[in-house]
Parts: sequence; structure tokens; C-alpha cells
Amino acid sequence: MGLDTRWIRRWTPKRLFRHTATMLAALFFMLAGSCMLAHAQTLSPHATALEAKRLDLQAQLRNNVFKEPLYLSSREEKRRVEGDIFAEIPGSLSEVTAAFKSASTVCDLVILHLNVRACRPSGREGNESVTIALGPKRAMTSGELYHITYSLRIEAAEPAYFKATMQAPKGPLGTQDYRIVFEAMPIGGKQSFVHFGYAYGYGTVAKMAMDLYLSTAGRNKIGFTIIGHGADGKPIHVGGERGSLERNVMRYYLALLAYSSVTAGTTEERMNMRLRKWFALTERYPAQLHELDLAEYLAEKRSELARSAGAEK
Repeated sequence: MGLDTRWIRRWTPKRLFRHTATMLAALFFMLAGSCMLAHAQTLSPHATALEAKRLDLQAQLRNNVFKEPLYLSSREEKRRVEGDIFAEIPGSLSEVTAAFKSASTVCDLVILHLNVRACRPSGREGNESVTIALGPKRAMTSGELYHITYSLRIEAAEPAYFKATMQAPKGPLGTQDYRIVFEAMPIGGKQSFVHFGYAYGYGTVAKMAMDLYLSTAGRNKIGFTIIGHGADGKPIHVGGERGSLERNVMRYYLALLAYSSVTAGTTEERMNMRLRKWFALTERYPAQLHELDLAEYLAEKRSELARSAGAEK
């Protein structure tokens, strides 16, 4: 009996190529599925939830007014305002989380905010806090400083997930229950996905103070969320307490970007570069965030840092 070669003749080069491509595609998806399953199994529940959020927000991260992978949302109800930023940013997990590793590094981050006049770390590892002094953007402007003391807690520090929370039971003018949440996870290519949340409650006195501010110096202040369009077709942005919260959560988020993007140099050189970086980032949104020119901002911050250094001696 001779060798039956009819099955060989049926496999033309074109058919053989299609069959090989199909087999390779099936193998690729099997391997990809196995890798995804293995990755999911190694993530903690909180990391899995953050990854699910990232996947859920892909449309908003790819198409938004910021023209970058960033999503901002805010809410106001029952005299409480909350804001969240989710973003894909450059930097490894260790780089983007460095600012929240201790009370001292948190102070180095928040001092970039133009309304933060001073920050004092205290406590020991595992029981740290920061006291932030808030005031007018210019030191010579009349107005007292308000102090808020946050407790810092590192809730997770895993190879693929980090979470820190900062809480303060009370703040100025009857504000209360301040909460800052920072989460991050690596997403490959030396990039990270981060969540920065900021919230607080307010009472009658704080409401009256905000209404007074919004009717005077803050009457033209706006946030980022578009809530409608005028007769001329131009967007109308959220204002009031929500607008104020959105400006603050964005300023702190940009402080995170400025801090994590500068890793080389002496302490003084790093601070100077971060100040300039933060200012440049805020100037991308002048309608919401512009307050001072660069020279004024640097002069104010250098004066604050000098006072803080003198107080520590």
C-alpha cells in the first residue's frame, strides 16, 4: 500500500497560511487570557477595584476637555462636597507615591498650593500628622491663617497598589470631616493610574463665608465641569462650593504631578523645580487657576519656605 498524499494536495499555500494564522491567533488569545487571569489573581481586592474603575473610565479618559487621560467629577449634597480625579500619568509606582510615604513628604507636596502658607509634619511612622496653614495667596493681604491637622495613614503599600488617606475632624469656619484619598497602581510602560479624592462638610457659618466670597472677590471664579451652554453657545462652568472644590482638587493633583516629575538635585533644587513645574501646569487652565504671575508666586513661596526653615532652627 502506497502513501496517501491526497490530504497534502488539498492544502494549498493560501489555505495553509490561513490555517497557521488562525492557530497562532488562538494561541495568542489563550496566552493573553492566562496572563490576565494570573495578573487578576495577584491583585488585592482594592487594586482590582481600581483597575475596574480604570477600564470603566476609558471613554472619559480618552475624550475630555483636558486633552489628556484625566477625568474629574464633583458632587454636592447635604452640605458636603466631594471631588475625584482619576488619571493615567507618567512615572513608576514608587515615583508617583513618594509624596505620600511620610508626613514630611506630604508637606513638600502641599506647600506648592498657592493658598498653603505653611505645613508642619509631626509624629512617628505609623502615627503621623500634618498641620496645614491656609491663607490668602499674598502674605501682605489682610486675612488670618486657618489651620487644619490631618492624620496620615498608609492603608496599603503593595508591589502593585498603594493607598494613603488623610483625615481631619474639623477645619476653619465650622467645616468638618475633611478626607483626602490617594490611590495608585502601575499600568505598564512606566506609567501609573492614580485616584485623588478630596471632600469636606460645611455648616451655616462656612456657607455664609463662601457666599460672601463668591459675591465679591470670587464672583468670577469657576470650576471645570460644564453644566450647560449660554445663548452664545459658550459653555457654562460650575461655580459656588463645587467650583471651589474642583479648583482645589485640581491644584493638589497638579502638585502631585510636579512633585513626582522631579527626582534629581539637592533639596533646594528639587523644591525650586517643583514650584516652577506646578506653576506651569496650573497655567494650562488660566480661567480656573490663574491668580499670580510666576515672579509673585515664587517670591511668596520662597518667603514661606524661609520662614519655615527659620522656625525649625
